[in-house]
Amino acid sequence: MRGPILGWDVGGANLKVARVAEDGHSAPEVLERPFALWREPHRLPALLAEAAGQLGGARAMAVTMTAELADCFATKREGVAFVLDAFRTAFPDVQPWVYGADGRFRSAEAARRRPLRVAAANWRASATLVALRSRDALFLDVGSTTTDVIPIVAGRVAARGWTDPARLRTGELVYSGALRTPVCAIVRSVPLRGRRCRVAAEHFAIAADVHLWLGRIEESDYSCETADGRGRGRSEAGARLARMVCADLEMLDAADITVLAEHVARAQVRQIASGVRQVMRRLGQAGPRVAVLAGQGIFLARAAAEEVGLASRPAGGAPRPRRRCGVPARADGPWGGGSMTRGHPRSSVPLPLRGEG
Repeated sequence: MRGPILGWDVGGANLKVARVAEDGHSAPEVLERPFALWREPHRLPALLAEAAGQLGGARAMAVTMTAELADCFATKREGVAFVLDAFRTAFPDVQPWVYGADGRFRSAEAARRRPLRVAAANWRASATLVALRSRDALFLDVGSTTTDVIPIVAGRVAARGWTDPARLRTGELVYSGALRTPVCAIVRSVPLRGRRCRVAAEHFAIAADVHLWLGRIEESDYSCETADGRGRGRSEAGARLARMVCADLEMLDAADITVLAEHVARAQVRQIASGVRQVMRRLGQAGPRVAVLAGQGIFLARAAAEEVGLASRPAGGAPRPRRRCGVPARADGPWGGGSMTRGHPRSSVPLPLRGEG
């Protein structure tokens, strides 16, 4: 079938679509929208149709998904079926082709029959593209929520795990990302005025607060919901970080917050590097010595590659996409929000400050 193609990645926190022109050479146009699927799953068909309309539509569609992990679904089978039903409702005249972790496309009906083959398969699509340009490399993709650590050997994707549990076991999936990861999932303690201080096991701050405070992301990059429902400015990020040690900005100064944030950032790099080391140990001497970097957290990917002694370069070679990004002004904006993993919310309501004990 000739004509433009829409490529979809339907996640639990974000909806992404790219329109590839018929000639295959023009820069694709990309649309990204925050959408907390677990809150309003019934809205997915309408949002699919709206996003396609903004890009001009297409007669062919390719689909990957991670939305099946959202905790509004009892099983991945249920989640995959729900996403496919949403496409059928939104585009009754289009047959989507669903990409699987085995690197193959299949019909929607075939995907329904074997849902684990298509669940959380977007990493394979990205790694396959990298393999076309890098014969031997470690693909290190740090997104807003997770990190993919995918070996490319002799021009082929050499991942051992296909499902999320298998990928977590092998180190090929590290549940740590540049924005949504809760600080209490990165560290158990931080330095505070020359001594160690335990952190609260509460959803008070996320990685986005750390990297915004340190100047590694801009306020416009902070595309997820904040932990307390307040703003995305630097002072608000600092207040959330202070709360991790049950303090506030009247108790801690900027230097205290910087020490705390730098410690968390280093710990997150080590977290990602541990996955890289696990993959490299498996590959042994045949393992690649260059990391190809991608994702919102490319600065974390670069630091993790350096930590394990790999040379690194950003992924590239394809036409740079023309990107549209819709970030709601408020957490309860029309596209939702979500301080969550690829499927699971960390908090659906703002958590109050702890009172005096």
